[in-house]
Amino acid sequence: MISQNRIQKNWKIATAFRMLILLSLLAFLATPSISLAAFPGTNGKIAFVSTRDGTEQIYTMNADGSGVIQLTFTTTFNSYPEWSADGAKIVFESDRDGNHEIYTMYADGSVQTRLTNNAAIDNVAAWSPDGSQIVFASLRDGNSEVYVMNSNGSGQTRLTFDAGSDTQPAWSPDGTKIAFESDQAGFGQIFVMNTDGSNVTQLTTSYRNGGANWSPDGSKIVFHSDRDCNGCGTYFDIYSMNADGTGQTRLANDPTTATLPAWSPDGTKIAFDSQRDSNYEVYIMNADGSGQTNLTSNSAVDFRVSWGPQLITYNFSGFFQPVDNVPTLNSVNAGRAIPVKFSLGGDQGLNIFEAGYPKSQQIACDSTSNVDGIEVTVTAGSSSLSYDASTDIYTYVWKTEKSWAGTCRQLVLKLNDGTFHRANFKFK
Repeated sequence: MISQNRIQKNWKIATAFRMLILLSLLAFLATPSISLAAFPGTNGKIAFVSTRDGTEQIYTMNADGSGVIQLTFTTTFNSYPEWSADGAKIVFESDRDGNHEIYTMYADGSVQTRLTNNAAIDNVAAWSPDGSQIVFASLRDGNSEVYVMNSNGSGQTRLTFDAGSDTQPAWSPDGTKIAFESDQAGFGQIFVMNTDGSNVTQLTTSYRNGGANWSPDGSKIVFHSDRDCNGCGTYFDIYSMNADGTGQTRLANDPTTATLPAWSPDGTKIAFDSQRDSNYEVYIMNADGSGQTNLTSNSAVDFRVSWGPQLITYNFSGFFQPVDNVPTLNSVNAGRAIPVKFSLGGDQGLNIFEAGYPKSQQIACDSTSNVDGIEVTVTAGSSSLSYDASTDIYTYVWKTEKSWAGTCRQLVLKLNDGTFHRANFKFK
C-alpha cells in the first residue's frame, strides 16, 4: 500500500512540474515577436551601382534588365545599396557631405536621409530582417570594425574588437547571426557571429574570401573567392557553402573575375558582377550556377548588386465609420478611445505600420493642411491593432487625452508601403 506521505510528495512534485511548464509557456508568450521576411519571397527589382553618368550612382532595374531607373543624382559617390526585407527602403553609403556616411532612401529614391555623422569612414551597411536595425562597418576606432545601430541612426554600438579589418556585414534571415569579412587570421576570410558580437566562428580558411550573402532561407551563404588562382588577389569567382561553412562549391566558373553575389528573394537565382565583357556588368544565374545571363551592357561599370523583394503595395480604401475621411472634421469627446477602421484589401498581417507610427499633431481647427505628426499615439489596452477576416477590416484603437478638449488634431497613419493616411478630429 502506498503511504499518504508518498502520495502527497508525488502530488507536490507533479504540481511543481506543471507550474514550471506553465511559467515557461508564459515566458514564451511574453517574448516580443520579430516580423521577418517570408520565404520564399517574390522577386522584385535589382539595385546596382553604375558609373554611366560619370560617378558611382545607384540605379534599379527589373529582374530581366529592363526598366532602369536612376535613384541618386549627386556629383559624388553613392554605392553599396542594400534592400530592406520588405522592399520599401534601401540603405547605402555616400560621400556627398565630404565623408563616407550611411544613408537610407525609399525604393523610388525619395527621402534620402543621413544616419551616421562621423569623421571616419562609415560604409557597407545591411538591414536586419525586421528592418529595425542596420549593421555597418566603420573606421572610427582606427581600423574597420562592425557596428550596429537602430534604423533611424540612434544607438550606434560596436560589435567587433579584433586587430584585423572587419567589413561587409550581412544579417541572417532569421535575425540571429551576422556574417562578415575579416583579415584577423591573415587574408580576408568569412566569419559569423551572434548579433551582439559574441560567438565568432570562422567559416573559410584558404586564400581570400568575402562578399558573404545569405540565402533567403538562411541555409546557405554565397561569396567570392580567389582560391582558383591560389590567392593571387586579382581573380575571384562565386562560391556557395552551407551556413556552417561546409560544402563549399564553385558556381560561376567565370573566365575573368566575378564578385559580390546576391540571392534572389525566392532563393532560385543569384545576381553578381563579372568582368567577362571587358568591364564590370551585372549577371544572374540559377542557384546551381547554370543559366548565366547578362543584364547590363554598356561601356560604364555596373556592379554591387542587391536583389529586393516585390514592393508591398496596400489597397487602402479610406477610413470606415465612425471616422470620416478628410476634409471632414470628426467631432469626438476628449479622452475617448476611438476605433479607427480601414481595409488593405486582405489580411496583410499586423506589421503594417512604419516604425514610430501612428502619430498625431495639433492643428488649427480651420486647417486643411496635411501634417506628418509629432507625437506617437498612445494605444488603448493591449489590442491596439486587430484584423477581422470575416469583414476584411483592420481596427486601430486610438486612446485620446482629456487635455485635448477644445483643440483639433490630425491622426497620421503611415503604412510600411510608404503611404500616409490622415483623419482630422475636433475634441470637445
